Amino acid sequence: MRTEQAGKDGMSTMNRCVGILATGIAGVALAVVPSTEEASDRGVTYVMGGGGLAGYGCGFADLDADGDPDIVIVIVGAADGRVGIYENDGTGHFADHSLTSGVPLLTNASALALADYDDDGLVDLYLTQWSAPNVLMHNEGGFFFTDVSAFAGVNDNGLSKGACWGDYDGDRWLDLYVCNYAGPTPNRLYRNVGNGTFQSVEGTQGVNDPHLGFQAVWSDYDRDGDVDLYLSNDKGYQKIWGPNQLWRNDAGTLANASSGSGADIALDSMGLACGDFDGNRWPDFYLTNVPGGGGMNNPLLLNQDGKLFGENGLSWGVDNPWVSWGTIFYDFDNNGFLDLYVNNTIDPNTLYLNSGAPTCLEVGAGAAVAGPSSNSYSSAVADVDGDGDLDLLLNNLEDPVALYINHEGDLRGSIRYRVVGVTRNSGAVGACVDTRIGTSWKMRELLAGGNSYLGQNELLVHVGAGSATTADEVVVSWPGGAPTRTLTNLPTDATWTLYPPARLGDADDDGDVDLDDFHAFAACHGLPFAPGCEIMDLDGDADVDDDDFDAFLLIYGLPLADCNDNGTVDLEEILIDPGLDVNGDGVIDACCPADLNLDGDVGFGDILAVIGAWGPCAACPEDLDGSGDVGFGDILAVIGAWGPCG
Repeated sequence: MRTEQAGKDGMSTMNRCVGILATGIAGVALAVVPSTEEASDRGVTYVMGGGGLAGYGCGFADLDADGDPDIVIVIVGAADGRVGIYENDGTGHFADHSLTSGVPLLTNASALALADYDDDGLVDLYLTQWSAPNVLMHNEGGFFFTDVSAFAGVNDNGLSKGACWGDYDGDRWLDLYVCNYAGPTPNRLYRNVGNGTFQSVEGTQGVNDPHLGFQAVWSDYDRDGDVDLYLSNDKGYQKIWGPNQLWRNDAGTLANASSGSGADIALDSMGLACGDFDGNRWPDFYLTNVPGGGGMNNPLLLNQDGKLFGENGLSWGVDNPWVSWGTIFYDFDNNGFLDLYVNNTIDPNTLYLNSGAPTCLEVGAGAAVAGPSSNSYSSAVADVDGDGDLDLLLNNLEDPVALYINHEGDLRGSIRYRVVGVTRNSGAVGACVDTRIGTSWKMRELLAGGNSYLGQNELLVHVGAGSATTADEVVVSWPGGAPTRTLTNLPTDATWTLYPPARLGDADDDGDVDLDDFHAFAACHGLPFAPGCEIMDLDGDADVDDDDFDAFLLIYGLPLADCNDNGTVDLEEILIDPGLDVNGDGVIDACCPADLNLDGDVGFGDILAVIGAWGPCAACPEDLDGSGDVGFGDILAVIGAWGPCG
């Protein structure tokens, strides 16, 4: 049974939640539709072992680049160090590749951080270990990975826990931060050189914290366009150890901004959730703790203005007076506000529903995501079945891995974004997306590792939309300070790909806007806007229309012909009437009559067409000289027009 701990107001967290249950919260249904546990039914059969220090990680990433989240789980003990690798078939059912993945047995496994570090389009695996070399597994495709740890220079041999990816120096190569729990090795910052190797720069950047680091996250807490670093340290209130740390990124130089920020609290700080919990468009931090550690329960650090954080765990009803580890901000019910999930040991896990204002409603049992009362350390969320809400992966020690399929979120809509990077960092890790629905803004960041404890959520931006059918305004900020882009009137209940300005119009990503891209534009022009056409919405108003075509012509890389000299470029006439260009060469067919076989060139094939029609002919296309007969004069006409049309 849970132990209640009274707050300063004399009312326990449990009692506060009971009061809310009786009175209700605006916009939140009192009866929550339970999730269903379906791991085994969906092909995820993995029994967690025991032992080790403070649990093991789990997470989601699209390992085969097919658009759906796959699963990675690390464990020691009963599973003998086998790393779980599960392929999503697109419906939320999984195939087990654990034994054929090429990932070695990790007998001291700890955490995972998943990202495409070499920008080859495939997400790679970084796996930490406790007192054994960490492992970087390069994704070769087909769910097979090769160990490049030694070559890359990231095979740290410390007491490693959490890790996270982020481009701190703005070169669009993802860098890596690793937490080491004291011992002879401090925390590491590995700068990605771009040739598959990394440089250890924690000393020069001043982030070689030697204390009891459990988890860190790259987050642009001051919204200046570059990622900053926040670190969760255990036992920070003991004199020999240090409190939590916050480093501000100043154009690639990390400066310690802890003192006076309110983020440098001292507690048994373990798990770390990062996100805009109170809806003011500044990222907040929630930290797990041992009850009373540092004189508090779990703190909620609300970011006030990009400079100062205030502790609000008690006032929001999320101080959670139980020993807890992992924690996630995610919109469980799709009402547009981030909810809070907490992994507890001994006691069942808790889920706090957020209506946008204090106080939150604890519904872990009612939502059927509380899990068994056992050692619960790590969890992660993703939309595994593609129905628009976030499902929960849970790994409790000595229990089978659980996968909770969300049904409450089905009652409301959502909008999802897949962000494309600028030149490199193809997954745009570190990007920030602000969505306005009505008058309410929702801010989300793309985080690779760091959000939760020892694992990560899928690399897709998810925003609950409630009953709204449209996101009125979407502002995308790419990492590195530039560029930004604003879109309007995006329909909800869809996953949209968000392209940086430099990629617009280039559908095949070959670096040129050419005839192939024109055909892609024409396939979207004038039709209801749908996923797949985002790259041709050049003005960002959720349609592909004549305004977009005007912008397309400005970036078109080939000459704009007007073969019939009527004052309208051929592409525009063809866009209106595709029948004018049957052969698809971008030239009106009537302007190249000698191209009898419609292959875009006048050549031997057209001579054969003349020969095939040899003789008297009334108004046939092979009579190029208009003589009423197909003969030598028409062959001469073909020769005179020899070469490409247009």
